Amino acid sequence: MSGYARRWAAALHASPAQRFAASMQAHDLAVRAGAQQLLRPAGDHAMRRPTFVLALLAAICLLGASGARAQDIVYGPDGAPTVVQRKLHSMTGRWEAGASFAIALNNALIDQFGGLVSLSYHPNEWLDFGAEALLNRTGLSALARNVRADLRPRTAGQTGDEFRNDNQLRLGGFAVARVAPIYGKLNLASELRMHFQAFLLGGAGIAQVHRESINLCADPGTGVCPSFQQSDALAGMGIAGAGLRFYFNQRWSLVSEVRGYLFRSSYKRANDLTQPSSGSPSHYLAAIATFTGGMSFLF
Repeated sequence: MSGYARRWAAALHASPAQRFAASMQAHDLAVRAGAQQLLRPAGDHAMRRPTFVLALLAAICLLGASGARAQDIVYGPDGAPTVVQRKLHSMTGRWEAGASFAIALNNALIDQFGGLVSLSYHPNEWLDFGAEALLNRTGLSALARNVRADLRPRTAGQTGDEFRNDNQLRLGGFAVARVAPIYGKLNLASELRMHFQAFLLGGAGIAQVHRESINLCADPGTGVCPSFQQSDALAGMGIAGAGLRFYFNQRWSLVSEVRGYLFRSSYKRANDLTQPSSGSPSHYLAAIATFTGGMSFLF
């Protein structure tokens, strides 16, 4: 009798208790085998999943770090990113030396032109502060000389008011700060792009103001005036203006500004034309507007 037949015969003659025990043993073996088949791949997948997630996070961090190094975000004075990123010409931590010419814009009685030199420091991309020195050549304009030529000879009892805005700004020293909230670029051609920076400026300082009266005589008496009243004084001044900086490269840039020098001045009212010491002074806020243009060097 074969082994297979003997097992069937033993099963038929076994008691109910023996058959129940045998069935429970077979069920337990089947459950263990199935558990091993299910738990092994699940355990392997669970071990592989944290490793994959960590590797993915590390790759994302590396990509983000490399992207941040490739393009650092530039923030403006309001704390927001500037419009033009990938700024070609960085200003942070650099000094700027400049030289410009200056010409007065708003005074028809005075001819004024000269030069301005400056040295400033840029602590960040949108702020700089420094010192300036101004030296101008000044004089009466052709209009002022024509007015003098048309003055009538003085007579006793004749009074008149002095002309205003005869201030001549000859030299001065100033502390100036600039705030540059705008950085942009102009596409002049397909391959020619010019980057620029727009700024506001303000400051204060002391300057020498020369005054030469247009119509008040320095000598008492009647008749034609041989000489006119003059004065020189140091005046405290405020500065306000705006400008543009156009970059050529990392070192050189073209700077243009329109600025106003504000200070306290005066003129004489009800002056007896034959008595220079007469009349009462009247004060006003004088403003000399100038245009400046020149070059700056960054280092």
